Amino acid sequence: MKKNLSFVMAVGWVFSLSLAGLAEAQTVEIGTWAGFRTAAVSFTFDDGPQSDVDIAMPMFEKYGYKATFNIVTGWVGAQGMLGWDGVKTLANAGHEIASHSDSHPQSGAMPSKEISTSKGKINQNIQQPYGCVTLAYPNCNTPGDAQVLQNYVLGRICNASWSGGSDIMSKNGPSNWAAVPAMMTGGNGTSDFKGNMQTAVQQGGWVAFLTHGFTTGTNGYANYSPTNASAMEEGLLYAKQNDSKIWVAPMGHVAMYIKERNASTATASTSGSSITVKLTHTIANDVSKYEYPLSLRIKNDNNWTAASGTQGGKAITVSIKDGYIYFDAVPNGGDIVISSGGSSTNPSSSASTQPTSSSAGQPLPGSSTSTITSAASITIEMEDYIQGGEGIGYSDLNGESDNTGYRIDDAGVVKVGTDGYAIGYTMAGEWFGYSVEAACDGQYSVVARAATGNASTTRFSVSVDNVAGSVAVDVPSTGDWNTYTEVEGSGTLKLSKGKNVVKVSIDQSYVNVDWIKLTSDNAQCPSNVTPQSSGSNGTINSASSNPQNPGANNPSGGDAPEAIYTAGDIRWNAFSGNVYCQVFDMKGQLLKSVSVPASQNATALWNSASAGLSKGVYLLRYGNRGSIRSVQVRK
Repeated sequence: MKKNLSFVMAVGWVFSLSLAGLAEAQTVEIGTWAGFRTAAVSFTFDDGPQSDVDIAMPMFEKYGYKATFNIVTGWVGAQGMLGWDGVKTLANAGHEIASHSDSHPQSGAMPSKEISTSKGKINQNIQQPYGCVTLAYPNCNTPGDAQVLQNYVLGRICNASWSGGSDIMSKNGPSNWAAVPAMMTGGNGTSDFKGNMQTAVQQGGWVAFLTHGFTTGTNGYANYSPTNASAMEEGLLYAKQNDSKIWVAPMGHVAMYIKERNASTATASTSGSSITVKLTHTIANDVSKYEYPLSLRIKNDNNWTAASGTQGGKAITVSIKDGYIYFDAVPNGGDIVISSGGSSTNPSSSASTQPTSSSAGQPLPGSSTSTITSAASITIEMEDYIQGGEGIGYSDLNGESDNTGYRIDDAGVVKVGTDGYAIGYTMAGEWFGYSVEAACDGQYSVVARAATGNASTTRFSVSVDNVAGSVAVDVPSTGDWNTYTEVEGSGTLKLSKGKNVVKVSIDQSYVNVDWIKLTSDNAQCPSNVTPQSSGSNGTINSASSNPQNPGANNPSGGDAPEAIYTAGDIRWNAFSGNVYCQVFDMKGQLLKSVSVPASQNATALWNSASAGLSKGVYLLRYGNRGSIRSVQVRK
């Protein structure tokens, strides 16, 4: 069915749009496991000994995997045990922090009151994306299934085989979520990591391992049946070598994935060169929001060679492989719109990080969908790194962020003031890439706005692709991560006229960077060109609802990207609730449909509706679904 729509603009232009296939249905598959792998594997560590940070953490970071660390809150800071700073180190690296009670009795079940109090202490001291959602029972004895599941996504026991059950769970997890099995890995259990992972792959299921310290290192109270670290590393290497089949993830994350997958419904409809997917689930409790990303795919019937996507107006990573379009999305996170074109990558590894070089001067893979244009001075907002995901626009070692909602691939994005953003939760070895278009050749000095709560100076460096050398920026202690200061870099960068890729590499952990400013020493470089920033997802950034005064709404002195939409502000009579919008290219192809909050200001509405689009000229149609309220040309 085709519908033709003609309209006349105020300037007298006439456009004819051909809208086809608005309700053409398409099948969406939800992966049994993340990345459409065959099996899931979780590693759990009990008690919270110092060896968790000294031995386990470096081993898992080497392979890019994350584990679950079950903490006895009453043992935190005891001899040989981690203090809260050590627990935070694990959390900041992206590992799951879970409860192992407050007191860890020598026998029997933990006191039932500690089900909630241990969770509360962890949530009070540790910030993590999903909170404390996992409980591992001391002595493997549940204190009460019903109460456990009122507070946690799952409760973990020990080997199910000890009581005649199976240690390899099915794709749907255990029969009782308050009794999730984990295989002991020490001398009194099994160290055969490879063999059990092979069995999980054969059965398409999930296996979890349970470790109490190592045969070497400082184990404190975690001295029951320690594990040989070399055997565990051999298991991690095997998982890495079979990454296409094995998803390694924390126990609580796997449990959320299973519950969401089994409760979710995904539908899709094709319209022109875009596909709109709705992903929803019906889970309703106070334990978790159940917003762990699910892996989805759609047959690539139109043989697209590249695709891009958004969810709820925020960019997501899309890949094309083996006749399918792959993407990850959060249930109940808003409409998912997949569009032909843009930048696509292969489906990511189950590892949280890919092996990448942090050396300055190395070119970044992939191409940019985010461009910053300037003249003599270029200000780069750190949250606007290149699209494309891990290994393309950034390398994120810990997966932590403030969950700002600024972008889907929220790699360390944190809030600055009331309406600004920066990159934070940084770890040595991470990097972020930015596409910069310079108006002239020249050597550019570097100034950064940054913060660090470290007691000593922290360093990051700035480099340009295919240009040797880098500029180090040393950030002195500012007292905390919310107090920012401007710091000059040591040296200059060489930028060529036209497109460049600037790389910000984190040399020492824990520094927040708001923005960097590059200023040319070339007197011939034009200085009267207004800098423009397209934003992380291709949208036009505007710090102000008043395009004539883009700094008006930025009293904090934080982020202030200039507005580049300078036409007169068009006002219209908005109705309450949301506005249904459709965006077309100038050939009349529907690019996306989105429902955004109603606004008295059409410019603000466009800033919401245009998320995920590259720079260009578009047609915006908005109103209710039954009639056309207005159609505008927007830039």
